[in-house]
Amino acid sequence: MHKQDVSTSTTGSSILSAADVASIFDEVTTARLVLRRVRVMDGLAIFWVHGDPATNLYNPYGPHADIATSEVMLRECFDHWDVYGFGIWAVTRVQEEEVLGFGGVEHQVWRERDVLNLYYRFTPSAWGHGYGTELARTAVTLARTYLPAWPVVACVRAKNIPSIRTAERAGLIRRPDLDTEHMVFALGWAPPGDQGISL
Repeated sequence: MHKQDVSTSTTGSSILSAADVASIFDEVTTARLVLRRVRVMDGLAIFWVHGDPATNLYNPYGPHADIATSEVMLRECFDHWDVYGFGIWAVTRVQEEEVLGFGGVEHQVWRERDVLNLYYRFTPSAWGHGYGTELARTAVTLARTYLPAWPVVACVRAKNIPSIRTAERAGLIRRPDLDTEHMVFALGWAPPGDQGISL
């Protein structure tokens, strides 16, 4: 894969390269969290989070069967970062090394459009502290500021109430007109019949 230009800037006067975007997204600190680019040693942490049945209640594919599956996901994360300069972060508390979860935005082509898929998944011991919302709000703010050409989309199972609340708290708007087998929340996607306004 090769590095490429990823978006117009907020002023529309220049193009941000993957290197420019990486300088912004590589590591971000919020009030309580460090959101950092994934590293080679994160394969086991990916398995702890994605291999846990509790984190996959609404995932039709189920938990990762083994660490090899998680290593495949890690390599895909590396590839995405190399191409776009942003991607899935590993999440830790400030001044701590233990990985609590993973999340961020990734480029996808969905409904024949380039979009940013909002993703968040945390280990059960981290649930109930608002970390998912803190991550999601940060990811959405950065995406809309530095990658405004691409809508942010979250596709959520109807029974996954915590994930729905996280998408809403991150500022995404419920879009029943875009639903598939998932409920869809979006920001920056023009409403039906109106290509001049983005929500």
